Amino acid sequence: MSKVGNTLTMLRLLESGHKYSVKELAEKIEVSPRMIKTYKEELEKCGIYIDTIQGRYGGYVYKRKHNYNVSFDYLDVDAIESIIYKLNPDEQEKLNITLEKLRSIVIYSADEVRNIKIDKEDLQKKYNIISKAIVEKRQLRFKFHNKERIFLPYSFTYHKDFIYVTGYSIKENDIKTLNLSKIKDLENVI
Repeated sequence: MSKVGNTLTMLRLLESGHKYSVKELAEKIEVSPRMIKTYKEELEKCGIYIDTIQGRYGGYVYKRKHNYNVSFDYLDVDAIESIIYKLNPDEQEKLNITLEKLRSIVIYSADEVRNIKIDKEDLQKKYNIISKAIVEKRQLRFKFHNKERIFLPYSFTYHKDFIYVTGYSIKENDIKTLNLSKIKDLENVI
């Protein structure tokens, strides 16, 4: 996993409120103890302060659940995306994974503060169609933010009261994570 992914994994572990020693975190994330200290430093550069408990039974703990703000938005993600398209295919592949993680963070933080009304029956219908497409490895066609997409779904993720689908957007040649409630006119591609 990338440095960004490992740092976010460490934060998610610590958000449980459980105290972890550096050694425990290193084993869970499968990195060296030195990297755990590096991830802590990176989080602190972003204004996310992890408490350190000193002593024999010490470790790291984070008791401020979801107390961090994303300091970038959709425009920042779009700017990064436009830069990636100017790179060679190998560089694009490496950065697309990181971009998708950043995009997910922006989506989660933005949806969390919006008051989105959800039609549960419509959501269930879309969920069933996408689930079947995942199993059958079929492409779907739908509109998302008034943009038509051809999409090969891979998996669902859940955050707060929202369901997201991650998959490959054919026309954009990119991996996307999209809020299921914002998908419109969903249908199978024949």
